[in-house]
Amino acid sequence: MKILNNLNDVSKNPKAVTIGNFDGVHKGHQVLINKTKDISAENSVESLIFTFDKLPKEIFGPDTLQRLHDNRTKASILSSYKIDTLLSVDFNDIKDYEADYFCEEILVKKLNIKYLIIGENFKFGKDRSGDIEKLKKYHQENAFELIIPSLETYSGIKISSSRIRELLNQGNIKEAKECLGRDYMLSGTVISGEKLGRKLGYPTANIKLEHDYPLDGVYLTRTVIEKENYISLASIGNKPTFNGTEKILEVFILDFHEDIYGKNIEVYFLEEIRKQIKFNNEDELIKQMNEDHNYAIINSKKYGI
Repeated sequence: MKILNNLNDVSKNPKAVTIGNFDGVHKGHQVLINKTKDISAENSVESLIFTFDKLPKEIFGPDTLQRLHDNRTKASILSSYKIDTLLSVDFNDIKDYEADYFCEEILVKKLNIKYLIIGENFKFGKDRSGDIEKLKKYHQENAFELIIPSLETYSGIKISSSRIRELLNQGNIKEAKECLGRDYMLSGTVISGEKLGRKLGYPTANIKLEHDYPLDGVYLTRTVIEKENYISLASIGNKPTFNGTEKILEVFILDFHEDIYGKNIEVYFLEEIRKQIKFNNEDELIKQMNEDHNYAIINSKKYGI
């Protein structure tokens, strides 16, 4: 998959294109992506995913959005679908385009779209003034063919990134997985921390988080290091017992003693064990960590780790 960040770098080839934030790349997104790939193959045109480095809500309401994935993880997941091109632009560059300008100058002229595959709630253009009815006009004028696949649902409710964020915040990891079609995962490079975990008997691999994610607690996890799977406990929060202010990801990997500073690891979330708690002292915290450890040993067996 070719990854581009500038509209001017896109080829002149006729294309089947899907557009969206694709945060989480959930089952609803997967319908759009697979349909784009199928139409591309059937009509011998280039397949392209049009997405954004910054999500619209991060620009218009930066204090309210929790990401599901960073851009690197999103690109990695999208690449598994064998799409020809991923175009990920800065939303600031296009947010002031009027809806008609976006259709005529970007979709038709710049991208050379022949097939546009989108969800029925798709909005675009300045002040979100463009909608499906606007796109149908271009469809009727044969500028491009508009395809709107049926929405994917879970338990009768539409799957959306917002719904998955809510499920994760509630600790409902299982239903979030059902909506995603895979285990929820965060990844990053292991950095040196304050070594508080080592002092407490539970040395952790620390990952600095680029964004705020919809997790805050202690979780049973599966950690992948150089394609090997390990049972792990992950804590996401600001270390309330130590009055921390920065939300970080700390991973205690069971029966693991290698130096992995500077290595990239993937952490897959299986269950929420508990929410973050502020303990009165270190002894109370260690007692709870021992209980979390025992929980991980016993319950990891059902995941085949």
